[in-house]
Amino acid sequence: MRKLLCLCFLIGIFPSLKAQNFDAGIRGGLTATQVAGDRLTGYNKAGFLIGGFVSRDFSEKISLRFEIIFIQKGSRKPVNIDDNTYYRMRLHYAEVPILLLYNATKTISIEAGPSFGSLVFSQEDNELGEIIGAPEFKKFEISANAGVLFHLSDHWLADIRYNWSLTTIRPYQGSYNYNFFDQGQYNSVVEAALMYRF
Repeated sequence: MRKLLCLCFLIGIFPSLKAQNFDAGIRGGLTATQVAGDRLTGYNKAGFLIGGFVSRDFSEKISLRFEIIFIQKGSRKPVNIDDNTYYRMRLHYAEVPILLLYNATKTISIEAGPSFGSLVFSQEDNELGEIIGAPEFKKFEISANAGVLFHLSDHWLADIRYNWSLTTIRPYQGSYNYNFFDQGQYNSVVEAALMYRF
């Protein structure tokens, strides 16, 4: 709860940074997620993200953006109509992406950079209820981001971004993924968001 209150406070002060030669705004959108190493396939877990950002232009082509967001990740196996089995992993993070932006054109930018996430909530359940005794999730996550930003107007922007774990979200014996070291499970997220710049 304290982390969420801190997030709200920081979002509240973002508009004041506009007067200090920084662009500031809010960002919100949807996520489609999966977890590499859980033996499931498909971006079947839907969620949302919300937060704020500040950015600074260094030239006509290059800028840096700092975000603080709340984002939902995880994994989901849809209900099997034959036996009513299902699985869901819910992971909520307070995340700080730091992105370098390259303005390819006046309306399109390429964005890339790392994210640092702190786990604020986790839960796994299936058709029998909450799963107890599974390996614990790590409290921190480092991820990478790559995406495209569209400048819709002076105030409105939209981006599509791919976010994937560089560190494991938990070690998990018997996981199966395409990571060379196969050390456990990893988040994989597709984000689609709208941004309003003050």
